[in-house]
Amino acid sequence: MVERAPRRVAAVSAGPSSAYQGVAAAWARGPAALYDALATVAIAEVAHELAGATVLDVGAGTGALCRALRSAGAVPIAVDTSADMLRLAGAAAAFTVVADMCALPINERSVDAAVSGFAISHLHQPERALEEMRRVVRPHGRVVAAVFGEAPASAAKDVVDTVVKDYGYQPPDWYLELKNGTEPRSNTPALLRHCAESARLDAIEVADISVEPGLDTPEAITAYRTGLAHVAPFIAALPMAQRDELISRAVAAVRNRGQAVRPRVLVLSSRVPA
Repeated sequence: MVERAPRRVAAVSAGPSSAYQGVAAAWARGPAALYDALATVAIAEVAHELAGATVLDVGAGTGALCRALRSAGAVPIAVDTSADMLRLAGAAAAFTVVADMCALPINERSVDAAVSGFAISHLHQPERALEEMRRVVRPHGRVVAAVFGEAPASAAKDVVDTVVKDYGYQPPDWYLELKNGTEPRSNTPALLRHCAESARLDAIEVADISVEPGLDTPEAITAYRTGLAHVAPFIAALPMAQRDELISRAVAAVRNRGQAVRPRVLVLSSRVPA
């Protein structure tokens, strides 16, 4: 199934993927709980089709979708550019592959389905990842991709960000590009559908869902926000006393002015043509 000499496509930058090296531990303490909940939502409509199927999880990170796939009875293969993140997938993945989602080292038509959770939105050309997913999936197999939908500002996120900036934090360029350049290429149902059409997928459907992931306490919201890849390295570099003070202040700010996190999620469901 995995090629000895990976097939390569035209060079396509994976955007901020390198930023996820070295943040796996912080991710596991905070954002992982949210992404595990979102992964279950992402495959809910197709889970009954995946029992016994070999499913490629593209941009797998720490394995949230792999765990959801295991629960559905599937056999997940995790692909990500970050070996650091993949190590935390553990036994959820049958095996892991360090690779670019736009140049998968996987034979054509060799897996039953391919899924991606919140990864194609990191690309300037998200359709290229969908094309690669279509290439490796057998005819009539499922291609599923979830992204965050365009949504209004969140008070809980804003107050945490304000506290972090008080300690000298500035968002890295890759994160600004993600929010302003790449995410807006797929963050509405029409845009995501267009990506799937450009990738020549069939039976395209896009669900627009407001998720309640149970991220309701100030402590959980703060752990989620401060564990994300764009801010975790900054916090980790602070002296321990300053780091503890920042977290305490962020928790207090969320308690006073924040609210539960309710992300808007778009789920693309499609099939590979015959």
